[in-house]
Amino acid sequence: MNSRLSLMMVLILVGTNPTMAQTTLVTQLQHSEKVEADRLFNQGLQQYQENQYGSAITSWQSALKLYRRLRDRPGEAQTLLHQGKVSFALSRYGEALQLYSEALPIIRSLKNQDSESTLLLLQGNAYFALARYEEALQLYHQALSIAQAVQNHSEEANSLMSQANVYTSLLRYDEAIHTYGEALLIFQAVQDRRGEATVLLNLATTYRRSSRYKEALQYYNQALPIFQKLKNRILEAHTLLSRGIAYVSLSRYEEAMAGYNQALPIFQKLNARDHEANAWMNLGFAQFAVQQFSQAERSLRRAIAVFEQIRLDRLSEANKISVFETQTKSYRALQEVLIAQNQPETALTISEWGRTKALVERLTQQLQPSSQLISQAPSLATLTQTARSQNATLVEYSVIDDPKGQETRLFIWVIQPNGSIAFRQVNLAAVLPKQCPTISRLIGNSRDSIGVRSSQSDWLIVDAVTQKHPCTQSDPDENFTTLYKLLIEPIASLLPTDPNQHIVFIPDRTLFLVPLAALKSADGQFLIEKHTIRTAPSIRLLDKTRALKSLSSGQGALIVGNPFMPNDPNSAQPLSNLPNAAQEANAIAPLFGTQAITGKQGTKKTVLQQMSDARIIHLATHGSFDDRNGFKSWLALAPSETDNGILTAEEVAQLKLNADLVVLSACDTGRGKVTGDGVIGLSRSFISAGVPSVIVSLWAVPDAPTAELMQAFYQQLKHNADKAQALRQAMLTTLKTHPNPKNWAAFTLIGEGL
Repeated sequence: MNSRLSLMMVLILVGTNPTMAQTTLVTQLQHSEKVEADRLFNQGLQQYQENQYGSAITSWQSALKLYRRLRDRPGEAQTLLHQGKVSFALSRYGEALQLYSEALPIIRSLKNQDSESTLLLLQGNAYFALARYEEALQLYHQALSIAQAVQNHSEEANSLMSQANVYTSLLRYDEAIHTYGEALLIFQAVQDRRGEATVLLNLATTYRRSSRYKEALQYYNQALPIFQKLKNRILEAHTLLSRGIAYVSLSRYEEAMAGYNQALPIFQKLNARDHEANAWMNLGFAQFAVQQFSQAERSLRRAIAVFEQIRLDRLSEANKISVFETQTKSYRALQEVLIAQNQPETALTISEWGRTKALVERLTQQLQPSSQLISQAPSLATLTQTARSQNATLVEYSVIDDPKGQETRLFIWVIQPNGSIAFRQVNLAAVLPKQCPTISRLIGNSRDSIGVRSSQSDWLIVDAVTQKHPCTQSDPDENFTTLYKLLIEPIASLLPTDPNQHIVFIPDRTLFLVPLAALKSADGQFLIEKHTIRTAPSIRLLDKTRALKSLSSGQGALIVGNPFMPNDPNSAQPLSNLPNAAQEANAIAPLFGTQAITGKQGTKKTVLQQMSDARIIHLATHGSFDDRNGFKSWLALAPSETDNGILTAEEVAQLKLNADLVVLSACDTGRGKVTGDGVIGLSRSFISAGVPSVIVSLWAVPDAPTAELMQAFYQQLKHNADKAQALRQAMLTTLKTHPNPKNWAAFTLIGEGL
């Protein structure tokens, strides 16, 4: 008879007035359960230390049930904390965060500051593994404050080291080195050899990432024997892996591969999947460098297979997006390896597989709830069929880096409407001007030259070097001609001659910021004068937007312009009035036989109520993007008693819309956080909500020209259902009266053209 059943029977027998003997019996049974819970907890600890993670989870789950029944809050908290550690070790970072979040309020209620500091560190580590660095840094700061307050020197040093890890990931190397130095002194003072070696390892990695390879090797070589003496196999293997990366940077490939091959069996034995995948990936890099192409392909495919296991293992959509940022290099490297083996079409399938994973998976499950997620590259037949069904020429770009992370080449695939595929590649050094040696810097400079550099950091989402060293090339024509030479000229002969035939561009990385319509050929023509243009973050997504198109069932139009402005959530100051946006809405609404919603009528509540049933949604208002957390990008609507009027991308993504078209006639609505999953922001969220066609802006658009362009667009659309052609004609019309690209080239159509 188990203890739970025994206790239940005793309680039934004793009724509500137990005798002393009966009370003693209950106490004995409770004591027995406490002993059993502690035994299970300690058993789990032993199993965890022996890397028997599955057995440890089983033991702790049983212990947790007993602790909760006994209302043993310390036991419950420690069990949750250790379950989180196992989930983290298995690369189930979202699950780890959930367990830590359950443990934290219990530990705080017990006023156990040492345990609280430890738990904050563990939470920070999970966010760090998901590349959510700002959240990790906040938790590390909290842990440090507590550790210093209670004079827990080991936790103080661990907090400092963890902060330095974030600084390294954010390229703040000087801060990282200084902070590691503080942590090292503390670890040495308390004679914590494991902590000392871990700081040496991380310090070496910081020197490596800042291109100080010889110094990096010195620190790796100091850390390795300490880990080996301590028999800390996981950190020994991690040191071998990291040192190998330094060897590659010094072209010492054989030494690098030897280290990777030593590390791999350790990671596999310990089921350290994330580290195993990184070891396979870096082994593939080294094999590619010495032209062992078939071996490199095999290693990179194994890396991707393990990465996919991690990404699909119980992660939320947001965490899938962030963790994939740590995995994208393997997909780009595999493209290079395949091109080196003269397999450009297979490389295209890998390029596609490395895009919009989370969004495609989300829409697949929305469209086919019973479908299983398949972790494999799309077939070539699927991609060519998309070109046929879209009746469009598809152009996909992929920016390729060297081992040091510098952009070196641009891969371009063109799929014709008949399914034929052509491949081109561009050596960036041969095209980019010396004063703008990277695509990112040229794009930033091009935007700056027409006066659309955003105060909200165009430079930040590009790179730190660009921020410090902007290009000196300031002539707009020169900038946009260079971009044309880079992006269009290599494939110009493959593009349709009929200006009404659609081209769908699939950008990559910062190419999402390029106003393609404004690219200028040597003959002085803008690209929009030659072609009808739309964009998509991937070819696979076009299949999903086509399916969404078939399901669009909205009726009528929701036209909103210049709602009563709320306070800017970034500054707490009132947003400015947009009188031209009101005029724009009032001019457009009669085309659909409706009235525009303006001023105080345009509350968030009212707009959301009407949004779900509309076929066309037009929002002319203020917008803002967040390039750190794209889901925090927003549109401004009128506030009410129940809300502040700010509609975030995160809220939009949770909606179920039936619209055929959404037009965001506001500033920066096509911006957001640029990731391997596309641009995370308002455009992505509306597609997630079920909208097949979205028109958004790439910068802060001027009020009056935008109103003219939008009126021209809807007038065209009334006579021609082709949205891409309507937008093209509206741009050409506005170009005549407002020739600066700033006034007409900001908007892009994402998704379906019809």
